[in-house]
Amino acid sequence: MNASELWWVVLLCGAGTFLIRLWPMRWHQGRGDEAMQPWLRGALQALGPAAIGALLVASLWSQWQWGQPAWPLLRVVLSLLAIVLVRRIAGGVALPTLAGILAYGGLSYAMV
Repeated sequence: MNASELWWVVLLCGAGTFLIRLWPMRWHQGRGDEAMQPWLRGALQALGPAAIGALLVASLWSQWQWGQPAWPLLRVVLSLLAIVLVRRIAGGVALPTLAGILAYGGLSYAMV
């Protein structure tokens, strides 16, 4: 595959991703929530958490290595726990994200 073909693949993937995300928003604007089938409404509501979960697994998978100490996995789990706790206490997105970053960075720094 040459560079020109690769760019076409990248552009088509980007356009496809954009259209997949745009379609539910346009559907909801045009027809409204009451016109949507219950199974479709449930599927669309599950897309966001499923995408976040998939990105989380893909991002953190490299932290785990078989036969190695469990510290990298424990560091990730503790950071996720910090995110969940701050989310329950403070709500929002910014403070839980900051808590997760500080927990992960602090635990990484402490074990160096």
